[in-house]
Amino acid sequence: MLYSIHNDLNTYAAIGFNWKQIVSMFGENMDTRFDVNHAPRKYSAIWKEPLQVTFSNTGGLTGTAIPDIAEHQGRLFLSTRAYDTLHNLLKNDGEFLPVEYENGTGYMFNPLRLADTVGGLNEEHCVKNEWDDVEHIAFHEDKLDGIVAFRSEFDFFINLFCQSALKQAVEQANLKGVTFTSNLGNTSGLPTNGPH
Repeated sequence: MLYSIHNDLNTYAAIGFNWKQIVSMFGENMDTRFDVNHAPRKYSAIWKEPLQVTFSNTGGLTGTAIPDIAEHQGRLFLSTRAYDTLHNLLKNDGEFLPVEYENGTGYMFNPLRLADTVGGLNEEHCVKNEWDDVEHIAFHEDKLDGIVAFRSEFDFFINLFCQSALKQAVEQANLKGVTFTSNLGNTSGLPTNGPH
């Protein structure tokens, strides 16, 4: 079964970036900045130092706890414990970029695998409304065999989708901060099986 990953913002704070460091590393062009551009591109060649990230309550709209794992525009923040747990599972699907935050060091997992490039997008069952918002997205699961985490051009790379192996690993390690839903077009992130 496939899932999409969303933040549990009722309990956990939202991730933020150091704007000055972002501009210094990536420039001011929105097309190249990691914090606002979610296109699947490699950053390891220019990611020369750990990026400073913080978790904040964003004006009372989120929880205050610092997560082990958090989603940001189709990418994942991983605490050191989450990285140690998930690295082997995710290593073939993207790159791990070092960050520093309130509790020490961690990583941003930047997924680079696309369902579209392996024929995994089931276009017959994908629907957008008149505003180009995704109402339903579907995949050919057999074509995604061997890919644990991936994105799709259909939703402009904004969501991260995964196999059940990732959900199970997060649950078994008791990593907190995200929810999983099998309703892949559910952009609200409301979980099907509760927060993790």
